Amino acid sequence: MGGRLAHEKTNYISTNLMKPKTHILSSQLSAETTIARIGGLLAKEGVQYRIEGLSIFSTSTPIALLSFQRNRYSKRNWVGLNPFTFISGVDVRCQLDTSGLTIIIVQVNRFRTFLWVAFWFCNSGLAASGLPTLGGAILLIIGVSLASWFGFVSFLGGYLIKKEISDCLNA
Repeated sequence: MGGRLAHEKTNYISTNLMKPKTHILSSQLSAETTIARIGGLLAKEGVQYRIEGLSIFSTSTPIALLSFQRNRYSKRNWVGLNPFTFISGVDVRCQLDTSGLTIIIVQVNRFRTFLWVAFWFCNSGLAASGLPTLGGAILLIIGVSLASWFGFVSFLGGYLIKKEISDCLNA
């Protein structure tokens, strides 16, 4: 009984982490104009996509592993980074509201951001292996892991994507 419950909890946690992050926005623009603007943003950021009705699905997001690759950078936000290089995909659906507003549902696949967190976790573990005290090593691993979680998952894979799409629609 206890083993099954532990397995169900583990399954719940892993499926919750891999669920796409959903942002819900609204706009005064028509659904067609909204899709056109978001498509333009995705194209400028190097995202390949397909349009189906009132939806946009990314087919490929740019991958930038090295710091000198141009597609890693953007002039559309104050950070200067292209947040679409840190996510695996983005799906945008538009729905018309009864009040005349367009409801935009943005789903962000953040699998690539979790890979970046794992990369920095492993790097901090390797760096911590050279530290003389166990307490310092644990502190380094926890500090780097938390910083990478908030930096990649919360900020680049969440807030900055939503902000760029909002700014695109409000321009």
